[in-house]
Amino acid sequence: MASRHRRQRGQALLLVLVFLAAFLLLIWAALRLASGAFLSQASVQTDTRETYALDAGVAYGLQYVRVNRPPCRSFNPPAFTLNYPTGNVTVTVTVTAPATCRAANPVADVKVTATGTSRILRAEFVENPPGGVGNPWMVRWQAYQ
Repeated sequence: MASRHRRQRGQALLLVLVFLAAFLLLIWAALRLASGAFLSQASVQTDTRETYALDAGVAYGLQYVRVNRPPCRSFNPPAFTLNYPTGNVTVTVTVTAPATCRAANPVADVKVTATGTSRILRAEFVENPPGGVGNPWMVRWQAYQ
């Protein structure tokens, strides 16, 4: 029996070292994936901040049209700034009257831009019903570009 144990001396240690190496390789791969996820989190935050800024521009433009009720004319509401911990974003809204706009059927095309992004949000506002009471302006459609 003693001679059999002498021939197996160190084999258990070798087996433990192989399992330890495999476990460390697995931990290393998991940490690499996690670091990639943390790095891309900043880009997700930036994209979210830009999207919120553009959406805020649509809401601002809609409120401006509701209050001022422009009869088929183009105008630019004053730009506004959103304050974020990572920096400020200035939002600009441009409202134009399309050729299809009539006093009986008012329509407004809206273009929203924000500093720090090349994306643009376009939308169309309509008054439904035309001449209605209680600020009947609404967003017919909007699209990110």
